[in-house]
Amino acid sequence: MYKYLREEIKNLKAYDVKEREYRVKLDANEGIEWLEGLNRYPVDRSDRLRDLLAQRLGKDPDELLVGNGSSELIELAMKAYLEAGETVVSISPTFSMYRIFTIIHKGRYVDYPLQDMERLDVDGFIEFVEQSGAKLVIISNPNNPTGTLFPREDIMRIVKAVHAMVVLDEAYIEFSDLPLVDETRDNLNLVVLRTFSKAMALAGIRLGYMVGNREIIDYINRVRSPYNVNVLSQELGTKALTSDQSRASIGMVRSERERMKRELEKRGFKPFESHTNFLFFPAKEGLDDALAKRGIMIRGFGGELEGYFRVTIGTPEENDAVLEAIEEVQNERS
Repeated sequence: MYKYLREEIKNLKAYDVKEREYRVKLDANEGIEWLEGLNRYPVDRSDRLRDLLAQRLGKDPDELLVGNGSSELIELAMKAYLEAGETVVSISPTFSMYRIFTIIHKGRYVDYPLQDMERLDVDGFIEFVEQSGAKLVIISNPNNPTGTLFPREDIMRIVKAVHAMVVLDEAYIEFSDLPLVDETRDNLNLVVLRTFSKAMALAGIRLGYMVGNREIIDYINRVRSPYNVNVLSQELGTKALTSDQSRASIGMVRSERERMKRELEKRGFKPFESHTNFLFFPAKEGLDDALAKRGIMIRGFGGELEGYFRVTIGTPEENDAVLEAIEEVQNERS
């Protein structure tokens, strides 16, 4: 939304890369080819990827912006909208990088605690956002690290009520029952972020995308570095969008997630209800270190989340190895 843009960005023109057919290309100071095609800069706005995503989502390519992972897209929103000293609001607990990015961009970060770390008091949150004078609101849905899914109607109540830009981070949405739809066309203060790292299992190529009203995408493109997504990531992302592999992977993760939840409950743990590719649960401190000694890596948290752990859902064989190692630790401690 124009009124929330930083003053310096309102009259800024995006770096313009003209994509044209050519016979000889000597306009960009590129090197002499020695690995096929890699001496050329990538297509600046990832046109092929945007076309495929647009077909998949029922969007226009101008409603999409492709980035070097969701992390770059979060920072682009901050570059476009956040002045030094202005406030970013999120929930707690949530993805820790929201706070870190806010500090890097000289903002003020405040968070609103979830009830029992799972439920969001929507009215209380809206009041908190308004009282904080927030410029940006960031909501992870489903939420990392808890796995909680907030109803879409609650999210839209927030979008329509607050006087701020809302960044809805849907990195794990494919593991939930919610469809891949959004309401960005009719809400100029909303952008939605998604990633190739989770459901498409391509964290190594660092690829994500933003969905927004074309006016908002135009504003955010003004602060995007040219050629921000490399040739290889664009090519692999294109292959992923034309493959059925992710559908099979999502099905396996959802099935294994429920099995792992049952198995952990049998062993005395109480995992949170999850709509992601991980489970979040409390346990005796040091579980992560005890498992690491057995070659098993899970995530342990500190600070306010001391004593809580997160385990990613892997293959059935990997999950069995985790359960076996947990039993060993429990037997050792008993």
